[in-house]
Amino acid sequence: MRPNEGRGHRAVALATALAVALSAALVAGTSSFSSPALAAPAPPTWDDVQAAKGDAAATQRAVDRIVEVVAQLNGELEQQRIAALIAGEQLQQATLAAEQAAQTLAATDRRADAARERADASARQAGQLAAQLARAGGGDVTVALVLSGDDADSLLYRLGTMSALTSRTDAVLSAAVVDRNQVDALTAAAETAAVAHAAAVEAADSAADEAAQLALATEQRVAEQQVRLGELATLLAELTGRSAALEREYLESIAPEPSIPTPSPSAPNPQPSTPTPRPSAPAPSPSTSSPTPRPSAPAPSPSAPAPSPSSPAPSPSPTTSTPPPVSVPQPNAAAVAAAIAFARAQLGEPYQFGAAGPNAWDCSGLTMMAYLAAGLAIGGHGASAQYTRAASRGLLVPWAQAQPGDLIFYSSGGSTSGSKYHVTIYIGNGQMIEAPYPGVPVRITSARSYDRVPFVARPSG
Repeated sequence: MRPNEGRGHRAVALATALAVALSAALVAGTSSFSSPALAAPAPPTWDDVQAAKGDAAATQRAVDRIVEVVAQLNGELEQQRIAALIAGEQLQQATLAAEQAAQTLAATDRRADAARERADASARQAGQLAAQLARAGGGDVTVALVLSGDDADSLLYRLGTMSALTSRTDAVLSAAVVDRNQVDALTAAAETAAVAHAAAVEAADSAADEAAQLALATEQRVAEQQVRLGELATLLAELTGRSAALEREYLESIAPEPSIPTPSPSAPNPQPSTPTPRPSAPAPSPSTSSPTPRPSAPAPSPSAPAPSPSSPAPSPSPTTSTPPPVSVPQPNAAAVAAAIAFARAQLGEPYQFGAAGPNAWDCSGLTMMAYLAAGLAIGGHGASAQYTRAASRGLLVPWAQAQPGDLIFYSSGGSTSGSKYHVTIYIGNGQMIEAPYPGVPVRITSARSYDRVPFVARPSG
């Protein structure tokens, strides 16, 4: 495969893998890549809820069971989300490696072709000298040499056996031999590059297959989660007297149970999510005349409009072993405004691995194109590549000094080294725009602290 085939091949491979996986799921009724059935503590039944009404203690127990179930469901979805994003980043890295291998192969082929042309020209020049020697009476050997055909290697060998060579013909012969040796070396290098390219393509195909499988599993998990949350919100609304829509917002805000592996103490200091407080004894609802119980933890209000680029930076300041930059680069307001405006225009569009618009996105595809719209290249398609570019240019800023337009990164344990599996655009007031994961469209959401890298990138700095 040649360089101009690389990116198209990756897109076709991923699309094919997704189609095959989805078709298999439709035919079989389920997929071998599907997530297992959601396993969580049994929530209260409708009868349990009805029996608990009017009894504050029983109502609280029912509320606690619902919250426990949702926390575990959210934890399972978080694990699925992270696995899918890691697979997506691995796909980007494998695709880049395949493209680079294709470029190396093409460059080596070009060098080998050029060397072959030089060697053929040198051999022809040597043959012309042999003909001159023959005309000067070089004897049977030179005549045989001239009549030996167009085999360049044979010609050079025979010419090297002649005793009538002058210093000039000796120099021509030496140059021809060097050129022929270069052809041999570059041909061998091209063969090695071809093997490396084939391996890189195979690795990229494998990464595309895995990403497709995880995309399908994650979309199924999201669909299951939506159904379960709707059911549990209805139960909770019956207990609290509030609307099911309001209770659903509350349930979606509940922090996951700590079923996600805890980073080791030696890992860079991540900021774990603050657990959502469990509801305590029910309190009267102000919207009714009767004392209807409700969770004391208030349900979140609808998201406020995202702030302008002048919004203040967040307050958390994680401890990290990585030193902050000597001088903090200041953002370019015009570039930031253009990037955020572009990202906002994509709200509601679907997530798709490897997509960079115009109607579907993955996380790094959205950030890449948002800043390209502002006239800035930020490192290509890949969260790790974008972080690496910012680090190499001194554009990393501590999270405590984050400003709108900065890129927020996520990695296992919030590590500053190794791969980053997710990237978003910070828009101020603790919010960000992201292409989240399969099954969830581009959205504005709170900047999660779990697995967040303690430095942001400032592409416009």
